[in-house]
Amino acid sequence: MKRLIARLVIVVLLVATVFAVAPQASAQDGTPSVLWANIGWFTSCGSGIDGEVIIDFAVTVFPGYSVTYSYGYTSPTYGSGSFTYTFVELTGVNFVRSDGFAVPFDGRTTAQYDVYAPNGVLLSSTMFFGDCATGKVWTSYGDVYGINEPAASARVMGNVLVDTPVYSEPSLTAALKPVLKAGQTWFIVGQTTGTDGALWYKVFVGGKNMGYVPASTMAPQGPVPGAK
Repeated sequence: MKRLIARLVIVVLLVATVFAVAPQASAQDGTPSVLWANIGWFTSCGSGIDGEVIIDFAVTVFPGYSVTYSYGYTSPTYGSGSFTYTFVELTGVNFVRSDGFAVPFDGRTTAQYDVYAPNGVLLSSTMFFGDCATGKVWTSYGDVYGINEPAASARVMGNVLVDTPVYSEPSLTAALKPVLKAGQTWFIVGQTTGTDGALWYKVFVGGKNMGYVPASTMAPQGPVPGAK
């Protein structure tokens, strides 16, 4: 319990200071967002042993834009705890780093970053989830800019079977930088035939962005929307 609470305090301090000491962004450099990717277990959960998730994140926030950070955990042993912290970025930041989050050995941890324009419009929202009870970790919006996940009727959860790049179109020549990792789960929102004649899944990787992956790399947990 002491370790988890200590880690929570550290997270609060990190959120309060990391933006202040990060490299300053050049004028209008990139898209305002906090993007998380490459999530995985740094320390595996055990009987009475808390786990720790490690995750990469890239931050681009312009001067005058605000950031809201939310963190919480639930556990039969530890109970639950959470906090939300909002601040306005004064100088602008643009950096990439990694960080770790403690997960209760019998519970789960969630964290979320939301970036808002000065007029209050939500520009980017990304969340991570770690669950020692199931061993699952995921990011809800991945590392492609966007917000707002598909409606429940327009998606089905899919298990990633092997590491695969995300493709901008169903073609092996259209690979993008983001990679879906084996063991992750992502929403499948459709399917199509690729330029290679094989079946491809259309995958939600950010609210305004959909990518494609070969169907052989994912296993849908139910019927794929639009499939005949």
